[in-house]
Amino acid sequence: MNTKARLWFQSLNAKLFLVMAILTTILTIAAAVSTIGGFKRSIESYAKDLAIGTARGIIEDIKRLDPELKFSRETAEILASWTNPESVYQIDIFKTAISDGESYIEVWATSKNRPEEVFKNDDDIRRMMELPGERAELITLNSGQTVWRVYIPIQGGRPGREIRALLRVYCNLDRWNSVWKSTYSFTIKMLPIVLLLEFALLWALTFAFVRRPMRKILMAMKSLGEGDSSARANLSSRDELGQIARRFNTMADELQGMSQEREALLSEIQGFNATLQERIDAALSDLQTKNKELELLMERVSLLREELSQQERLAVAGQLTAAFAHEVGTPLNLVNSHLQLLIGEQSTDNRTRDRLNTIHLQIDRVGEIVRKLLELTRPIEPKREPVQILLLLEELQRLWAPTLAARKVRLQVKIQDDCIIRMDRKQLEQVFINLVNNALDAMPDGGSIDIDVAQNRSLEWEFVLSDTGTGIPAEILNKVFKPMFSTKPEGKGTGLGLAICREIIKAHGGEIRIDSTEGHGTAVRFTLPGDDQTRAFNSQQGVTP
Repeated sequence: MNTKARLWFQSLNAKLFLVMAILTTILTIAAAVSTIGGFKRSIESYAKDLAIGTARGIIEDIKRLDPELKFSRETAEILASWTNPESVYQIDIFKTAISDGESYIEVWATSKNRPEEVFKNDDDIRRMMELPGERAELITLNSGQTVWRVYIPIQGGRPGREIRALLRVYCNLDRWNSVWKSTYSFTIKMLPIVLLLEFALLWALTFAFVRRPMRKILMAMKSLGEGDSSARANLSSRDELGQIARRFNTMADELQGMSQEREALLSEIQGFNATLQERIDAALSDLQTKNKELELLMERVSLLREELSQQERLAVAGQLTAAFAHEVGTPLNLVNSHLQLLIGEQSTDNRTRDRLNTIHLQIDRVGEIVRKLLELTRPIEPKREPVQILLLLEELQRLWAPTLAARKVRLQVKIQDDCIIRMDRKQLEQVFINLVNNALDAMPDGGSIDIDVAQNRSLEWEFVLSDTGTGIPAEILNKVFKPMFSTKPEGKGTGLGLAICREIIKAHGGEIRIDSTEGHGTAVRFTLPGDDQTRAFNSQQGVTP
């Protein structure tokens, strides 16, 4: 059995159809059997009535022609006239008689004109003659025929001489059985056709009133289950299926309303989520901004702490230097005075005087170093005046020329002619000298130094001094501006050069930084405000030019 047939047998329509078909078949067969049986009983009843009526008619004719029951020839003719092979095929009359003082049953006449005697031992006839009224029996003869046998007693004779007789009539049912068999055969032949017509009508009715409405309801349910909220079962019938369809439509309307409410609620929730997300994004953005500001603040605090630490170290170094200069300066002055006295004596020979002059020069040099140390410990107070940077660099370039030639270093300057900055010339010279000295120390085998000066978008003058030296390792790049920190060998650097450069640049309102890659040179970048910016900066710092 294929899937389609199995599904059909599992459906309500198939079950209903099969149950109704079985019931219809049973009822139809039962009706046919009942009709055929009733028809047969009607035929038998009709034959019985015909036999009884015939017997009554014969008795009336006998009593009319032979009231004394002598049974003459006319009686035999009457019996012959009532005999019909197709219906009443035999009529017998029995009466009692006495022979040799004993009674017996005498067959006086028959429809076949064959007088017969019935001996006295025929108890059935004697019993029938005692009947108070008529009696009919349905019997089957030895020949197989079914007949009605009717007994009716006859009362007659003269007063004082009453005669009792019995009339027996056989009514043949062959003719009526033929009619019944014909009807039976026709019924049996028509029964399958009637059943087929009933099945077809039943199929059409179940399809129209059950299958089609159920299919509409199921299709509507399937569509609704697949998400089609507009699915409805369009049935106008008033039966149970119509009520189910209307209830389903009501439920679908309620579901559609609930779905719309849910969509509206989801839309509202999405709106809330979007608003909440926007607020969260805004809060996160604000938090990120605050975090960045906090990071910058922490970085600034760290720088300030570092700068404060540096200032403290500078202060300590200044105090130590001042104490050192005081302690060393006084003996040096005494030594220098005595040397001058020795040099001025006439008794001192020229050789000794030359040696004393050498000592005097070295003592002056030591004093100059001490004075410089004292200057480093004092706050930088720039003496501001207009400085033409091109002329300043040309003078410094002439000063550096012998050293650059000896070190095999090429210096190239690129600057605008109108670059004029209001600042302390001596301090700016010290910045360039310190930076060029550091670049020379980083190029023991020669190289090149480039100085580029240009004005940026903020109208500041940006200075870039780059070299092709060994560069600075990344791990110490953030330490180069700390006082007393140096990458030079011991005895060749104090660690104060870049720290002094930064203090000078900051004092003039600028900024300085270093970009360097180990093995690929170093670029020192610092900015100084232009002439107008310098005035504004001085005004903010409370400095009078």
